[in-house]
Amino acid sequence: MNLRITRELLGLTQEQFAERIHYSTQHVGGIERGDRPALLDYLKAVDRTFGTAFVKFYEELVRGEPTPIWLKSWLDREREASLLRYFELAVVPGPLQTEAYASALIESSSSGRAAEEAIATRLARELIVTRDLKPAQLTAILDEGVLYRHIGGPDVMRGQLLHLMKSAERDNVSMYVVPVTAGAYIGLDGSISLATVHGRVVGFADGPLRDDAIEDVDRVDDLERRWEMIRRYTPSQEASLELIKKAADQWT
Repeated sequence: MNLRITRELLGLTQEQFAERIHYSTQHVGGIERGDRPALLDYLKAVDRTFGTAFVKFYEELVRGEPTPIWLKSWLDREREASLLRYFELAVVPGPLQTEAYASALIESSSSGRAAEEAIATRLARELIVTRDLKPAQLTAILDEGVLYRHIGGPDVMRGQLLHLMKSAERDNVSMYVVPVTAGAYIGLDGSISLATVHGRVVGFADGPLRDDAIEDVDRVDDLERRWEMIRRYTPSQEASLELIKKAADQWT
């Protein structure tokens, strides 16, 4: 299946096609030229408008892949980003994970070569913030529960939390924790990731919002609002790092 051919068979110009699916002409042109990936939001809009089956084709294509294409699209954006913002409800964000922590997470659901490839991919994400040339600015917000979720054993958890504290010493990394005393807050709806690429924001969300990369402007705006609201529940970075240190001391 080909998006450009489908548009031409419908007898529509790029401008007409873009208007029908509520995307910009530049967005449509970029996908047809191969300059940008067609993410699930886009394919859903095409299917919904024209009765096509691009999403079904997309899902069948990625079946059995160690890293699904929708995640690969997000990882591409993550690597290109100048600014990354994460809120994690359950686990440490990928670029900040230690090898032991990443291995424990991945091996709980995969094994063999698939697990090895997934671990290698996860560890490569660290370069996004540690590379010498234009490392991304990264701001991570963690729910305090992440600090106490038993993943890989006490040594793994202590090593991971100490790694977070060390990472926060970098000029391009900021770290915040939503304390358990915050009670019910909007972040309980699910984790959020935001990548700013060439001045444009792309999102990624799980939980009730589903696991997919998000380019739709309205949905990205909603994710940004949610992220900013969650940020208001956090104390200063200094106080947040004290919460991480306290948790690390308990994993002994």
